[in-house]
Amino acid sequence: MKAKSRRALLGAAAMLSLSAGVSTLFTHTAYAQSREIIYSTFLDPNNDKDPRAAAQTKMIQAFETKNPDIKIKLLVDPTGQSVSRSIKSGSQTPDVVRIVGFAIAEFASTGNLVDLGELVKKDGIPEDDWLLPLSSAKVGDTLFSLPQDFRIPILFYRKGALQKASVTPPKTWDEVCAAGPKFTEANTIPFAVPLGATGGLGGAQGLGEFYLSSMLPGNEGQYFGPDGKIAFSKESFVLAAKTIKEFFTTCKVTPMRSAQMGINEVHDGIRSGTAAMTVFGLYRFKTVQQQGGGDDLGWAPAPAFSDTDKQTVYSYHIAMNKKSEKQDAAWTFIKFMVSPEAQAIAAEGGEVVSRKSAYSAPYFQNAAAQNQVQWADLISKRGRTVAYTPILSTFHTIVGEAFQRMILRDGSAEDAYDEVVERYDAALSKAQ
Repeated sequence: MKAKSRRALLGAAAMLSLSAGVSTLFTHTAYAQSREIIYSTFLDPNNDKDPRAAAQTKMIQAFETKNPDIKIKLLVDPTGQSVSRSIKSGSQTPDVVRIVGFAIAEFASTGNLVDLGELVKKDGIPEDDWLLPLSSAKVGDTLFSLPQDFRIPILFYRKGALQKASVTPPKTWDEVCAAGPKFTEANTIPFAVPLGATGGLGGAQGLGEFYLSSMLPGNEGQYFGPDGKIAFSKESFVLAAKTIKEFFTTCKVTPMRSAQMGINEVHDGIRSGTAAMTVFGLYRFKTVQQQGGGDDLGWAPAPAFSDTDKQTVYSYHIAMNKKSEKQDAAWTFIKFMVSPEAQAIAAEGGEVVSRKSAYSAPYFQNAAAQNQVQWADLISKRGRTVAYTPILSTFHTIVGEAFQRMILRDGSAEDAYDEVVERYDAALSKAQ
């Protein structure tokens, strides 16, 4: 009996020791895992041609220096499709996501983004230290994300081409139209409009982002409602459609051969000088300049129906996965990425950063930063935000195809409107 008791006692001790060892291993593993944050971004650190990627690497290095117990692992997702599937499926990773502003509504509709409102208040992040009010980043009444930058469409133009045609940068769509006949070079597109689907995040993003998101809601209206339904009027759609169709027809400013051009082709056109002008995203200005535009590349505020019209601004936002098990560390990272210190680093990559206080950094005293300073001022004066649909890529596809048919088959703007409404309503109903 004593021998059995002794064996039992030794067995229990061994089990206790093994249990303690396993517990220690699990605790150590959990601690180690809790200190690695997976951050989804479209910027590839291996792309040495993108100054934004280099700035992102520098920001992460600065964060890890300040927070040596937290390591950042990048999930590079250029199209955003992988992270979209992860968030929709309720995956625990990525912990932190960089989301284009017009996709926030889609991500928020999953219920898998953290409401950051209370965290912002708790940590005293000032709501008035942004180029546009922080409330403009909300989806409905909830702050699911914080803007890292602001982006407004601007006119890109090649100085030599405009000088040769005796054209000054147009301020209105009427001036764009009037400029068409002044360009006599057969291989030069006076003003490129992207109706195609190449480049971007899906559909005819260039048409939607650079033109329609400002033209359709106008100065005071809305783009889409909280339920995703169309909020712009038929009148504004018809006016926008007729204006763009005239660029391809009566104005002779955009040749028919360019109707299939998307973001990629317009980028290449303005870079190489085969396109004299276009409305494009300011975030590509520095890249186009470095890739061949050089000193011949100029910019001006984007044309509109009047030279004081508002332009729709969007951002890339940073948000937290609600399913993440590392939310404390994730929030520490998010706070740093929108801090004035990190924002000043991001600006070195060409971004128009979102925090006002970042613009006091020494970088902005350099001549190379003056475009960004002027763009920030333009955003503050003429920028506005709008509500987007959770199926924006689908809308871009529908509206791009409708515009192509209208132009190539000489259809009417009214018929294009009917087509867009019918197809979009069906797509929204199916998505819900």
